Amino acid sequence: MIDMYLSFFSYSLILLIVFLIFYINKIMVKQVKPKIFPGEVDLQMEEVTSFLKENGGSHASHLIYLEDKELYWAQEKKALIVYRRIANKLIVLGDPIGAESYMQAAIKEFCQYSESKRLQPIFYQINPSFMHYYHDLGYRFIKLGEEGVANLVSFSLIGKKNAKLRTSFNKFARLSYSFTVQKPPYSKELVKEMKSISDSWLGSQKEKSFSVGSFQEEYISRFPVALLYDSDGKMHAFATLATDYKKTLSIDLMRKDLDSLPGTMDVLFIHIFKWARDNGYLHCSLGMSPLANVGNNRHAFLSEKLLRLVFEYGNSFYNFKGLNMFKNKFTNIWEPKYLVYNSFWPVTLLQILILINSIPEPRLTVVERMKYYFHKALVSEKDI
Repeated sequence: MIDMYLSFFSYSLILLIVFLIFYINKIMVKQVKPKIFPGEVDLQMEEVTSFLKENGGSHASHLIYLEDKELYWAQEKKALIVYRRIANKLIVLGDPIGAESYMQAAIKEFCQYSESKRLQPIFYQINPSFMHYYHDLGYRFIKLGEEGVANLVSFSLIGKKNAKLRTSFNKFARLSYSFTVQKPPYSKELVKEMKSISDSWLGSQKEKSFSVGSFQEEYISRFPVALLYDSDGKMHAFATLATDYKKTLSIDLMRKDLDSLPGTMDVLFIHIFKWARDNGYLHCSLGMSPLANVGNNRHAFLSEKLLRLVFEYGNSFYNFKGLNMFKNKFTNIWEPKYLVYNSFWPVTLLQILILINSIPEPRLTVVERMKYYFHKALVSEKDI
C-alpha cells in the first residue's frame, strides 16, 4: 500500500514538473533589464575582465559575458556579485568572486542591499566550502547537482575503463579528422559555419540563458573555440573554451551537427583535454550535471528526495541520466553545488527555471550598439 501511494505521488510530482516546464517554455518570460549605453557595457566588461585576471574567476564567471545579468561590486570593488531579478528575488549566480577574505562581508553586504530594496537574495550554485558564511545569515540549503571536473594531469586513455574512448579516438584518427583551436576575432565564414551547426543541434529547442551559455556572436567571440573537422574540411562539432584564470578551463557552449558520427563529442573532448594540458591548464570543467547524486541517501532531506524522483523519472523532458553518464566518462572530480534560500523552495526553483528558460537577450542588441557608435561618430565629426 505504501509503495502504491509513493508511486502515485512520484508520478503526480513528475506530471506537475512537466506542466511547469511546458508553461515556462510557452510563456518564455522576458526579464526587464535597464537600458544603458553601449560604451558603458563595454567599460563594464573591460573592468570585469581585468578583475577576473587579477583575482581569478569561478565555474560560472564566464557567463557574465552573456550580458544578461547585473553586476554588484561589494567591499569597495574587492568582490563581484552577478545576479538577475525576478519578481521579488535577486538570484545570484555562484558565490561572490574575489579573494576569500572578502567573501563573508560581501555576502552580508549584498543581503543588506537586497533588504534595502525590499527584495530577497537567493544564491544559486554555491560551493560547499563557503556554506558556513550563508548558514550564519540564517539560510537553508538544497543540493542541486554536481559539477564534473577532469584532472588533466592524470587524464589518460590507457586502461580498460577508457577502452571505448580510445577506440573512438583511434577511429577518428584513421578517418583523418582534424582538431584545432582558434582564437578571436573570427571571420564571418567561421561564425556562419558554427551557427549552422548550432541551429542543427538545437532543432526545435530554444536557447537558454542565465546559468547556461547560448550562441550569440558577441558572446562566443570572447573565447577561444575548439573545432573538429572531417577529412573533407567540413566542421562537425565545436566548443567554446573559457578560463577562470586559475589554471581551470571550462567547456562552455558545445554543439555538433546531426549527421556527425557516433563518438564525435567524445573525440572533441579528448582533443580539448590534450590541448588544455599542453597549454598549462590543470583541470577542465564540464559544467553542471543537474540533480546528480541528489537525495540518494536515506538521511537526505525530504526536498532532495523529491528532486531525486525527478532525476529518476523525469528524463522524458530533460536527459538528466544521459548527461551524467556522458560527463562521467571523463570526470574524476565531482563538486557539489547548492541552492541557498530562505523562502518556499519549490517557488524559488520555478523562478530560476524561468530565468534559465527565458529568451537570451543581452542588455543591448547589436543594432542598438551600431546606432550608438554611429551617433557618437557623427557627434565627434561635428566637434572637429
